[in-house]
Amino acid sequence: MPSILQSLEYKIRCTFKYIVFRISSRMGTLMIVRHGETEWNAEGRIQGHTDIGLSEKGAEQARSLGLRLAGMNIDVAYTSDLKRTSETAKLALGGRSVVLNETQMLREYHKGEFEGMTIAEIKSQFPDEYPKYVEKNLEYAPKGGESTRDVSARMAKIMDEIKANHLNETVLVVSHGGALRAAMVVLLGLPLEGNWSFLFGNCSLTMFDTHADNAVLRLFNDTSHLQGPVHHGMLG
Repeated sequence: MPSILQSLEYKIRCTFKYIVFRISSRMGTLMIVRHGETEWNAEGRIQGHTDIGLSEKGAEQARSLGLRLAGMNIDVAYTSDLKRTSETAKLALGGRSVVLNETQMLREYHKGEFEGMTIAEIKSQFPDEYPKYVEKNLEYAPKGGESTRDVSARMAKIMDEIKANHLNETVLVVSHGGALRAAMVVLLGLPLEGNWSFLFGNCSLTMFDTHADNAVLRLFNDTSHLQGPVHHGMLG
């Protein structure tokens, strides 16, 4: 027969395994959104770290997203410290008492000397740099800007922090197209070359179920709330 000590050790092991299981099976929801349209988006100008606010169309997109999210619980929100993301989040939240955290970690790629330019202008004014800019090269960065590897490391850090701090909560993250491509690679555990495999429309909604060691994609780049009547809380 097992001794009292052996029985106690067995119960402790079982309790520990149960606690580990409960922690690992906690599930949160991560909603990631690209900011609404800006005038520079409409003109095809590269924004990067330039602080451009929403256009009227972008503000309307954010309000439509707010209708989409109405009735859905949101515990906390994160944006970059650039106006186009914070404006999008505030309009989408519609006055809810949700803590809104602004961080430079969620900024777009810094595009250096190319910011404010169109692709055509880069091609004509920087003919030697243009082929490097459009090449899928993890290490390339415009003068004064960031590389894809730089942004991927930055987004990995902030995504890990958000997941760890909000294991079983619903989190809204409003960021930028390039930054969110890097976030997708991180969340799905893809090679960094996957940065060129995703595109995000303005005010699109992407959703993950998040776990301590995993994230499951539920919805990607959905813009149905921008295309017709919006039903409160619809997932699309």
